[in-house]
Amino acid sequence: MKYILGIFFCLAISSQSQAQALSNANDSLSYALGQDLGSYIKRMDLPINKAKLLQAIGDVLEGKDPLFKDEDREQVIRDGLQKIQDEKNAGLKKSAEDFLTKNKSKAGVKVTPEGVQYEVLKEGTGLNPSLTDTVKVHYIGKVHTGETFDNSYERGEPLDLQLDNVIEGWKIGIPLMKKGAKYRFFIPYNLGYGERGSGPIPPYSTLIFDVELLDIKSPNENAI
Repeated sequence: MKYILGIFFCLAISSQSQAQALSNANDSLSYALGQDLGSYIKRMDLPINKAKLLQAIGDVLEGKDPLFKDEDREQVIRDGLQKIQDEKNAGLKKSAEDFLTKNKSKAGVKVTPEGVQYEVLKEGTGLNPSLTDTVKVHYIGKVHTGETFDNSYERGEPLDLQLDNVIEGWKIGIPLMKKGAKYRFFIPYNLGYGERGSGPIPPYSTLIFDVELLDIKSPNENAI
């Protein structure tokens, strides 16, 4: 991968530049390129072995035979990146599962047969919505590590939703509520956004939603 080699080369330049004064335009250019690409590879959050990195750069620049042939190098990069991603995903999955295991033992937490955990913050009255209904809700959505990814209260706009078009955890949880109720749901990743996540929601996230059910509208209400 040419871009990988370019990053490695500029990282080497950056390391050398830090130990030297910037005495001319070429020095400044070299440092700026190293700074830019060094920041890029740092954001990739890879466990780089700096000694091996510089060894490979030196071998290439000095015309030595590299340890990997071109076709082998590509495979090593793919396998290495996949291994890092697999290990990261395993950690995310364990964190989410550990949270649910601990949470379900807390006072007031109930669990549906499908695995959705919930707390009743405020009970409502009347009928429960069905999956064919449209509901009006206010909600705050967080991941189990505490970061908020959505908040309808801050926008000042409740959301109208068709229950058959929401994530599985909401299809299971919202029908438990009555109008005026407020529940807190803890939704496992397999009933939320799954192994890939979505936008600001990381893979394998347990989702925490505070949901206030403001209104229920049945499709047959407009029938003549």
